[in-house]
Amino acid sequence: MLEFKEIITYIFAIGVAQAVFLFFILWRKKENSFANKFLSITMLVFALDLLAGVAFLSGYIKNIPWILGISNTLPYLYGPLIYLYVVFLIHKKQSFDLSNLIHFIPFILAQIYGLCFFYFESPEYQLGLLDFAKEPQWHIKLVGMLIPVVGVFYMALTVDKTIKFNKQIKNSLSSIEDIDLSWLLYLVFGTVIIWLIVLLSYFVGFMFGDQLQANLMIYISISIFLYTLAIKSYKQPEIKIIEEENGTYKKSGLSDEKAGEYLKTLVETMEKDQPYLDPKLSLNQLAEKIGISSHNLSEIINTKQNQNFYDFINAYRVEEVKKLILLDKEGKYNLLAHGFEAGFSSKSAYYSAFKKITGMTPAQFRNIN
Repeated sequence: MLEFKEIITYIFAIGVAQAVFLFFILWRKKENSFANKFLSITMLVFALDLLAGVAFLSGYIKNIPWILGISNTLPYLYGPLIYLYVVFLIHKKQSFDLSNLIHFIPFILAQIYGLCFFYFESPEYQLGLLDFAKEPQWHIKLVGMLIPVVGVFYMALTVDKTIKFNKQIKNSLSSIEDIDLSWLLYLVFGTVIIWLIVLLSYFVGFMFGDQLQANLMIYISISIFLYTLAIKSYKQPEIKIIEEENGTYKKSGLSDEKAGEYLKTLVETMEKDQPYLDPKLSLNQLAEKIGISSHNLSEIINTKQNQNFYDFINAYRVEEVKKLILLDKEGKYNLLAHGFEAGFSSKSAYYSAFKKITGMTPAQFRNIN
C-alpha cells in the first residue's frame, strides 16, 4: 500500500512529465509560433518547480539544498510568463523586447536577495528552512509572502487583457464563430483558479501554521492543471488574431461635423449596398468600401451608434430577416434559411442576435405576423 507521501511524489512526477510533454507540443506548433514557444518555456518553469517538489518529497533535496533558493522563487515567474504569453498572442509579437524585462524585476530581486542571504550559506542553514515548525527570519518570510501579491496582480492584468481582446474582436468582425478562443480562455481560467488556490493555501498556512500541507495543495493543483492542459493541447486550435484597434478616440481628430457626414455615408451604404449580407464582413472591409479609416469607422459606430461593430452589423441582419419573414407569408422557407440569407454564419449567432434585438425568437416573430 502506497503511503501518502509516495502518492504525492508520483502526482508531482506525472506533472513534470506533462509539463515536458507540453513543452515539445507547444514548441512545434506552427500557429502563433512565437507566443507558443514562449508558453513552452513557461511549461519548463512549471516542470522545474515540480521537480524540486519531487526532490523534497523523496529526500534527495538534502544533496542539493541550494536549489531551494531557485524553486521557492520560481512562482514569481508564473504571473508575468502567462501574461506575456497572452500579450504576445494578441499582438502577434515575433520577438522579445528588452522592455518586457520589467515584468521579471520581482524574480530578479528575489535572486539578488538569494545571493546575499541564501545561496552562499551553509547546507545546514539552507536545509533548516525546510523545518516548517520553526519561524523563518522576517525577510525570508517576506520573500514568500510577496509571491501571491505579484501573482494576483498579473492574474488581474491577464484577465483584463483577455476581456479587452474579446471586445476587440466584436469591434472588428461581424462573424466571430470561426474564432475559437477556448484554448486561451481555458489557460486564463485555469491560471485564475491556481492563484485562488495559492491565496487559500497561504491563508491556511497562516491560520493553522501548516505551511507544508498548504504548499502540497498548491503543487497538486498545478499538476492537475498541467495534466488537463496537456489533453487540451492536442486540440488547440489556431487563434486567428486580428489587428487591434486603439481603445480611445480622444486624439482621432474626427470632428462632430465630419463624424456626422461619415455616419450618413455609412447608413446609406448599409441600406443601398447591403454589405451585411456577407457573413465574413469585417471592419476593415466596410471601412474600405466607405472610404474612411477603420479606426474612424470604429469610432463612429461606438460613439454615434453606441454599438460595437458586431452588434451594429447583426442589427441590420436581423432587420433583413424580419423583411424576409414578412415576405414569406406562406412559410415556404425554413427560418434558418432566412438567417443565412441575411448574412448570419451560424444558427447560434442568428438566434442569439434576433432574441437580443427583438426580444423574441424568429418563430415567435413569424407567428405574430
